[in-house]
Amino acid sequence: MNQGMKQLARRLETEPAVLVTILESRGSAPRHAGAFMAVLGGGECTGTVGGGKVEAVCQQRAARVLEEQQSAVEKYDLSDKGPNQVGMACGGQVRVEFLYLPAGRESVRELERRAARTGAGRVLLFGAGHVARALAALLPALEFEYWVVDDRPEFAVEEAFPGAAGVLCEDMAASVDRLEPTEEDLIVIMTRGHEHDYEVLRKALATPAGYIGLMGSRRKIAMTRQKLEEEGFGPEQFARVSTPIGLSIGAETPAEIAVSVAGQLIAWRAQQRGAGAKPLNLIHS
Repeated sequence: MNQGMKQLARRLETEPAVLVTILESRGSAPRHAGAFMAVLGGGECTGTVGGGKVEAVCQQRAARVLEEQQSAVEKYDLSDKGPNQVGMACGGQVRVEFLYLPAGRESVRELERRAARTGAGRVLLFGAGHVARALAALLPALEFEYWVVDDRPEFAVEEAFPGAAGVLCEDMAASVDRLEPTEEDLIVIMTRGHEHDYEVLRKALATPAGYIGLMGSRRKIAMTRQKLEEEGFGPEQFARVSTPIGLSIGAETPAEIAVSVAGQLIAWRAQQRGAGAKPLNLIHS
């Protein structure tokens, strides 16, 4: 779970909440099925189901659920017509679940089950340099849980990555096995040199990771690819790698590159959720 979800889980130990989840969306809607937010006492919210009027209506309904301690499911027309219209111009429809969660461990377990179904996975950052730090600063707000690995003690410091689920100071290639990436996880390789890139990438390609991204110049990438081919890796395996990493937006600075990478991670996640993102061109021409 990301940091926001972990904070919510801690709150659920001692106070109730309502989990507001979009079960189905049709037509033009701000968020798709699976998007959720939590509403606690006093109207405090974490997460979002789209903002604007639809979110305001959902917050009001969640407050009633919290008061009545009774779960519900509602349908809303995102237009200014119909019995359940919310006065929006989108024109779509959403079906929303309002799940009452009483305080206690069982509600925490239910939250964990829901979070596991989002398909977000973990972002595993290999390398803790300037771009990794800039990217890490974006990931919590984008609801990604992330880990950082670097073999340099002066770089792999928790203070530099306050939102990380873990910061590991150890051999980066060995950490690939330790972290056991799944098909829902995203591996981002931003090491300090092509030798480290190569060692991490060859390990990453042996995992079922859903996304593998490699940062570097075209020369550096070509050298890494040549070494992999010499070791028996074929074109179909290298085709799994998004490289140069990130969307093509003309990024140059660490902050700009981080934005381009974050955009690609968002697009990949949207595809996994079936949210209608355009297909990604993983290998740039």
